[in-house]
Amino acid sequence: MQSKIVFGLLFGGVCVATLMLYQAYLFNILIAFLLCVATIWLKHWLQNYVKNALLASLFALLLMIGLVFIPVLFVCYRAFLGVKMINWSSLQSMFDQSKLALQNLAEKLPFIHDYLPSLLNEISFAKISGIVLKLSSIVGENGLKFIIDGFVVIVFLFVFFYFGERLYAYMKRILPFEEAQINEVAMEVSGTLRLVFLSTFFNVVMQGTAFGIIAYFFGFDGVLLGILYGICSMIPIVGGVIVWLPICAILVYQGDFKGAVIVGLYSAVFIGFIIDNIVKPWLIGIVNKRILRTPLQINEFVIFFAILAGIGAFGFWGIIIGPAITALFIALLRVYEHEFVDKNKDMI
Repeated sequence: MQSKIVFGLLFGGVCVATLMLYQAYLFNILIAFLLCVATIWLKHWLQNYVKNALLASLFALLLMIGLVFIPVLFVCYRAFLGVKMINWSSLQSMFDQSKLALQNLAEKLPFIHDYLPSLLNEISFAKISGIVLKLSSIVGENGLKFIIDGFVVIVFLFVFFYFGERLYAYMKRILPFEEAQINEVAMEVSGTLRLVFLSTFFNVVMQGTAFGIIAYFFGFDGVLLGILYGICSMIPIVGGVIVWLPICAILVYQGDFKGAVIVGLYSAVFIGFIIDNIVKPWLIGIVNKRILRTPLQINEFVIFFAILAGIGAFGFWGIIIGPAITALFIALLRVYEHEFVDKNKDMI
């Protein structure tokens, strides 16, 4: 008994020391682990062809880098170049012309004549340029942090890809649960994450491609705006509005009112309503029923609110953390129902 107490104290102290040692990387390790759980099928599929676990893990990692990290870095890089190449004198001239046009408009509209001029006087190009420079510095700092965190995630993702099966077998041996219970929870969580990953990926590709085409048609950088729109489409509620609304404003400023209306209707109706509200739920159902080995018994609305809550609590990576926590909670509830509630009723 005494030896167990000593071992428990020693083990607890070592666990605390280990957490302190890896504290700076715990969140990145969690992201890498959840990405591995969501995409381990990709490594298994590749291993059927290369017949080597190390090569399959490496190829799966390269695919994940190409699908997740490179598009985000591409947008950050192009945004940095865009800010660097801004012609501030031209922007100031455009700002002054826009301000003058609004002042002339205020004189023709009595109901805003008393409010708009005073509001315009509070707005200056110096203030706006200061805000832009401050935002660009914040974006630059966050971009650098994303690169560093992304590198750590990539390293641990490869480790989980390569040692994932052995780690899962080890956890089944040491956890104080029956193997069937562990498998049930693991299947629920991994299936939910796989569903979220695949449906999100297909949705990003569809929406990004659709907007990239219309942007290219009107003379914009279709590749950059398509990728940016696809990334923003993962944000619940606002989504691609962050991208298409400024594009419409630019077209209006250029005098192309018809083009602005076309882009706005195309983005709001075809992309925002048809693709996001009709095609996406249908796609989730296809993934759930035909791609997953065992269809999940979890409602699509639960996944949607899990993503929304995850983004609010954890930022960008909440897209995968929110559904993981929700799926784990639901799976544990089902285990509790099967193992305790049903057995108690049978005993009665």
